[in-house]
Amino acid sequence: MRFYLFDRVIGFEPGREATAVKNVSIQEEFLTDHYERFPVMPAPLIVESIAQLGGWMVTVSSKYRYLAVMVMARDIEVRGDALPGDQIVIQVRLEDLNEYGARISSVATIDGRPVVSVGVITYVLYEIPLTERGPVQLQYSRLGI
Repeated sequence: MRFYLFDRVIGFEPGREATAVKNVSIQEEFLTDHYERFPVMPAPLIVESIAQLGGWMVTVSSKYRYLAVMVMARDIEVRGDALPGDQIVIQVRLEDLNEYGARISSVATIDGRPVVSVGVITYVLYEIPLTERGPVQLQYSRLGI
């Protein structure tokens, strides 16, 4: 992944759930040309943050055996905006994991107020070659926990 849309993992229970934070800064590249007078983090990028954390959780929970790639998201509810200065807390819960795929559910909140929830994100799993598991683990460990 070229860039992450969450800053740090702050809670993790392998095979169950993960929590991360995203600090929205006015310096974010996606805010530079987005609604010049009213910069907001667009809801699709919050969904991407959720999907990235879910993928991280699946990969780490599989002990770096699988790379999770999102293929579908449904039951998405957008209830608010994320503005510069906000801290988004992203919580994902693993609903199902097997050798073929995974499913998560999630909610993203700001000050305890839900801004985006996703009923289901589905991932397909790709086996990571043994020779590449170390570099993936190093890259993912930089995000916390």
